[in-house]
Amino acid sequence: MTLLPLTIDHLDQGYKVHTSEQPSPWSKNVFTDCLISPYFAYQLILDEQLQGYYIGLQVLDEITLMDIALTSAYQGQGWGKILLDDFIDQCRLRKGSEVWLEVRESNIPAISLYTAVGFELIEKRKAYYETASGVEAALIMKLTLRGRRSK
Repeated sequence: MTLLPLTIDHLDQGYKVHTSEQPSPWSKNVFTDCLISPYFAYQLILDEQLQGYYIGLQVLDEITLMDIALTSAYQGQGWGKILLDDFIDQCRLRKGSEVWLEVRESNIPAISLYTAVGFELIEKRKAYYETASGVEAALIMKLTLRGRRSK
C-alpha cells in the first residue's frame, strides 16, 4: 500500500476510477482542474495500480473533501478509512480548522465512516442530487479539527 500525490501525470488512471465509481462523474476538464492548486489530491496504490484517491480544496483554514473514490474491488475492506484518515492528516498538516463534505443520503457506508471519524450532520439539502429515478438529498457534514487530537 502506498499513498502518493495524485498529479496530472496520473490523470487518466484517476479519472478512470472517478468515472467508474461516481454516479454523476465530473467532466475530464473539471477533474483535471482539481489536480492543481488550490486543490490537493492523493492516490492509493494497491497491487501496483491506482485503486483510490481523494481530492481536497483549501480556502483559508476551511477544507472541503471534494471527492473520494475507491474501486469496487477494494471497497468494504478498510481502504476507504485509510484514505479518509490520510485526508484528515493532510488537513491538519495544512492547518485546517474545519473539514466539510457533502454525501448522498443513500450512501450509508460513507455516512457511517464519516460519522465514525467524528463528522457531524450540519444540514440536509433536499432534491440536491439527480438519480436515475428522480432526486435525492445531500447531507452536509463537518469535522472540527481544532482541539482534536490526531488518530
